[in-house]
Amino acid sequence: MADDNGPVMIITMAVLTVVMTVIMGMRFWCKRQMSTKLGLDDAVLFLGYTLHFIFEVISIYMVQFGLGKHMAEIDMVTQLPKLMYWLPIAQWFAIVCIAVSKSSFVITLLRLVTVPWQKAALWFLLITINGSMGSISIVQFFQCAVPPKPGCIDNNAVVALAVYAAAYSAFADLVLTAFPFLIIWDLQMKKREKIGVIVSMSCGVVAGIVGIYKASTIPTVSRSLDFTHSTAIVLIWVVAEVSATIIACSIPFLRPLVRHIKSSKGSKNSYGLSGMSSRATHNKLGSRADAKGGGDTDDGDKDSDRDVQPLTPGVVRRTDAFTVEYDTWSAHDGASQNGAQGPPGSSGPQVSRREMC
Repeated sequence: MADDNGPVMIITMAVLTVVMTVIMGMRFWCKRQMSTKLGLDDAVLFLGYTLHFIFEVISIYMVQFGLGKHMAEIDMVTQLPKLMYWLPIAQWFAIVCIAVSKSSFVITLLRLVTVPWQKAALWFLLITINGSMGSISIVQFFQCAVPPKPGCIDNNAVVALAVYAAAYSAFADLVLTAFPFLIIWDLQMKKREKIGVIVSMSCGVVAGIVGIYKASTIPTVSRSLDFTHSTAIVLIWVVAEVSATIIACSIPFLRPLVRHIKSSKGSKNSYGLSGMSSRATHNKLGSRADAKGGGDTDDGDKDSDRDVQPLTPGVVRRTDAFTVEYDTWSAHDGASQNGAQGPPGSSGPQVSRREMC
């Protein structure tokens, strides 16, 4: 039998990992250039990436024991026992890294929402995602083998729980794609800025679609007599789902880099998802507050950033803001906007004075 899914799995994992690593690395790099402190969502995202990397290493290691090959090609004495030993371990890392990576995006949204029901919904998703994925990650170790051991869990029950966990995870991805619209649309930002942020934060829909397909394949693969061949394809979809989630979590933070590239002279202003640290008194999505309160107009400096502040009905707010900011990636020859000379090689000042009433 010529077809072997092992090499296909290895190549796919390698390509997706490179893309995911580059984009996630750019997220951290942009936040560093913005002088933005890394938050809990960054730490959780990196944890998910680490678990995913371990999962890939174990999966590639299992190829030498027949993962991806047809059952008839595997040595039942030397290869199959080792494959059956490592497969649940790899699946544990895969399941946990899916839950952790999605948790990072939920934590990011929690730092943006202000409406109580939205916070409650996000907390519900955070708890239930980790609960469902955590339960199957443990239960699968007690699945009945041949011959069954006393106290083992019936295979049909394990498969049903796995399908539920995978389907709920995909459902959560689709629900989370709606939150950026709920959060961003009522903020004081230009309409095109809103659309850009919403689209960039809704890329998790790809992970949801991949998760739905993966969930549909679990029953067939689990009950297949040739599961060693088809399991490799399922693991490929696991990698695709995690990669899509991590990429979707990172893309919104790349707006500063996109703005910098689009600028012919190199912008000296700060852009993107900065100021989202837990110490911030308000959230900042690459914009300065519109002093006129007209968030959907295109008047004024098109390159300026605006502080993102939710509109509160019945409340009149006047904001006087004077901000001078420089990106650390901008080349400074020592001249500031006030004509003062800075030390050679310095990253430039970041001065901000805000008065609100």
